[in-house]
Amino acid sequence: MTDPSTDKMPEELSKPQSPSLLRRVLKGASWTLGGHLISQGIRLGSNLILSRLLFPEAFGLMALVYTFLSGLTMLSDTGTNLNIVQSKRGDDQAFLNTAWTVDCIRGIVLWLLACVISVPAASFYQEPILMALLPVVGLTLIISGFNSNKVVIANRNLDLKRVTILNLTVQILSILITLVGAWVANAIAAPRDTAVWALVLGNLTGSTTYLIMSYTYFPGKGNQFQLEREALGELFRFGRWIFLSTLLTFFAFQGSNLIIPRLLGVAFLGIYSFASNLSQVASTIVSMIGDRVLFPSYAELHRDRPERLYRALRRARISLLAVHWAIALFLIFFGQPLINIMYDSRYADAGWMLQILALGSLVSILESTYSNVLLAQGKSFLLTVMMVMQMTFQIIGIFAGYHLGREFGLLVGLAFAGWAVYPFQAVIYSRVSIWQPEVDLPVIALASALAVYVFAF
Repeated sequence: MTDPSTDKMPEELSKPQSPSLLRRVLKGASWTLGGHLISQGIRLGSNLILSRLLFPEAFGLMALVYTFLSGLTMLSDTGTNLNIVQSKRGDDQAFLNTAWTVDCIRGIVLWLLACVISVPAASFYQEPILMALLPVVGLTLIISGFNSNKVVIANRNLDLKRVTILNLTVQILSILITLVGAWVANAIAAPRDTAVWALVLGNLTGSTTYLIMSYTYFPGKGNQFQLEREALGELFRFGRWIFLSTLLTFFAFQGSNLIIPRLLGVAFLGIYSFASNLSQVASTIVSMIGDRVLFPSYAELHRDRPERLYRALRRARISLLAVHWAIALFLIFFGQPLINIMYDSRYADAGWMLQILALGSLVSILESTYSNVLLAQGKSFLLTVMMVMQMTFQIIGIFAGYHLGREFGLLVGLAFAGWAVYPFQAVIYSRVSIWQPEVDLPVIALASALAVYVFAF
């Protein structure tokens, strides 16, 4: 815990010496939240259309492809972008060029990895089409590796207007291509293996658009190949744990998409993906604000005024938890009717899945509101440790739940892993003096009481 005297200090972001930070935080949060709401509206609309053009089996295959794409994308993140935001050398061109060069090399290596794993993946899931999909989808890793880090500089400086416009433009173009492809596939009654290529084409379009706009839409110098020894050393020290943490994060949050089709089939995964996407609406808001707004502001406070970090963290966490809980509670009590209104009877089971996943998120969200501070402090190793624990409990929950209760048990085991892992997380946070039991314990108590009520009635 921090010194209680910290709580008696004036508001850290409204002090006369830091009005610039306050304005940038508020403006950045407004653009991020507004952009996210628009993005979710576009995504929801496209999902409603796609659900009528395609069958659950096709969505299951799409979800599996998305999982591989997400995993390979996260593998390409060696922490260079986070390091640019956190480092005191984040504006140094030699440092930026070195980070960009590392990303270019990483993207090429990972594309080769995608080609290598395509054959065993196709064999494991008994889906031969993966042998073609993975190498093609993997091209987006090469494309994204060459993205200009001028976008990251804008994020570091909390100049998020351009970042939001960039992401919305990429999303709209990608979805338009996907919808047109899916409509054509439906019109000609194409099999699912053909329809999936619409998704791939949409992803390639989005990645290419992002690459072009990262150079042309943002001010500042472009990048060139350079490997500075000092910059490489800093990137390695910071990124060695980020790489492992990111890999573990993928398995913690996307690993279920790899296990479920093996246990319950691709069709069940297709229905589950609808529930999972809706249940993550609240956590995605928290994650976006944390990554794009709070992480840069925490890093700035840590560099310049570290004694004010604890109070800033508590105020931010309370606000984020309130937003998350408001959305999650709506999904818990109205999830089934919402699914019935939005989709046809083929997707009815997504209703009870959505309720369970939203209930589990009431506690799992606690960890998400801490992680950006650890990154701002450069403690990436601790994130890796927590990801190991979270992934372990989720895997145990999935298999134990499946053994005890098939589909229902699997969802319960997955959703309530957050309860089991929290005590270990609290120990870690207390060791670095940022644990906030005055916030966390009431949240856990209320969530536990709500869980008893939901399952009892």
